[in-house]
Amino acid sequence: MINLKLLPFLLLPIISIHSFAQKQLLLKSNSPTLDIRDGNNLRKGRWSIDPKTKPDIYEAFIDKKSKRVTFISDIDSISFKVKAGKKYPFLVILNKKDTAYTQINGIKDIPAAKFRKRYITSHNGKSFVEIPPIYELFNIVVALTNNAKKDEGLVVKHTPYYQDLLLWFDKYKDEPIVKRIDSALSKNLMGFVSLKMDAYAFDLSTNGKIVESKIYNRINSGRFNTLKPYIEALQSFADKSKFQDFYKNNSRFYSHQLKTYKDSIDLQEMQKWLTQNFPTTRYNSFKVIFSPLVGNIQSAIWFENNGFKEAQAHVNFPYRDSNDEKEFSSKALNLKEGNILFTELNHSFINPEAEKPHYQKAITNAFSDMTSWNEKGKPAALYYNTPYTCFNEYMNWGLVSLRYVDYAPAIEQEKLIAVVEKKQIEARGFKKFGIFNQYLIQIYKTREKGQTIADLYPLIIKWFEENK
Repeated sequence: MINLKLLPFLLLPIISIHSFAQKQLLLKSNSPTLDIRDGNNLRKGRWSIDPKTKPDIYEAFIDKKSKRVTFISDIDSISFKVKAGKKYPFLVILNKKDTAYTQINGIKDIPAAKFRKRYITSHNGKSFVEIPPIYELFNIVVALTNNAKKDEGLVVKHTPYYQDLLLWFDKYKDEPIVKRIDSALSKNLMGFVSLKMDAYAFDLSTNGKIVESKIYNRINSGRFNTLKPYIEALQSFADKSKFQDFYKNNSRFYSHQLKTYKDSIDLQEMQKWLTQNFPTTRYNSFKVIFSPLVGNIQSAIWFENNGFKEAQAHVNFPYRDSNDEKEFSSKALNLKEGNILFTELNHSFINPEAEKPHYQKAITNAFSDMTSWNEKGKPAALYYNTPYTCFNEYMNWGLVSLRYVDYAPAIEQEKLIAVVEKKQIEARGFKKFGIFNQYLIQIYKTREKGQTIADLYPLIIKWFEENK
């Protein structure tokens, strides 16, 4: 029998040992921001101490067995050998009074793409244009949402294809996947970009089942495939609606649009021009991925794995504007209709160029006041409100004008360039695009023999600094 009078004394050593085992590791700081050394990468000022979030989690992605992660304050540091699947809690004491519960989570780093020998052999030096089935399936679901029906730019609705889609699929508009995607778009319309792109990481098997790609884990620039949680509901929709039959029935229409891209837009010449003008950036393969339904939201991504580099442009189909047919020649129209594809391929070159360390300080300085460059309330201010993104978008459409200089009929160049400038200033809100564009054209026309656009970057960035 246990003597109850002695019980408190018997428990004391146990409590003391348990408390000691649970003692938290501490990091002291007098500054509200911390540096993080993640493996070999030192990220200055990367972490803001937040006592309100419990715990405040830093995700460390592990591509091998483990790696060293160190948090560094102005007076202290704390370091862990981090492994995937493990958690490392500690306390940050700010100014000797505020406590922030902080935690490092080790996460297995899965490459976005794995290019194996067979894939490299079959894709090296080649370009591809695709309307993939699951990609199209996702865009059909989007077309049925209330967001798409209200928003004039999300889905192209003026085509017979859209009407055929409604006849086939409208009876399934209340399916769970439609409601879930509609809800996701209501919370964040731009989430459409990641969801749409990630659809390319899934294939349709011969028996109609959605399967994960053997090449891609995800297409978006994040760490996880955003569409994966929806796949079961997407499969149910595909089965009920007989999507596979619809896709096969429209194969001739898809082939026609694919042929237009391959024959009229001149993808090969775009790639050649960009590679020549940005010689330090090279890709082994290019892909153009699109849906006949996609409206105004475009994107680009690039991958490197196993020594192989691939660039992808996720775009719409360049439906011809009847008003343009009255204004421009056939050659000029083909150039103009290629602008959406061209401006996405551009990012595969201009983004790496601007990321070069010797340009970073000057770009940050030039765009220290974003209101000088972007008009409030316009797309420029809404979606390009950082120095890096704003600079690249000025360059992006500036390159359209330079392409006109090299390829457009001389008699139509001025009119084509004027259309670009008007849209960028009035519709998109890039306030100084006109004067920048004229400067860019001037230095391009007067460049020395053999100079590339990349060679002109010091002059270009200096112009932004002087005109901020």
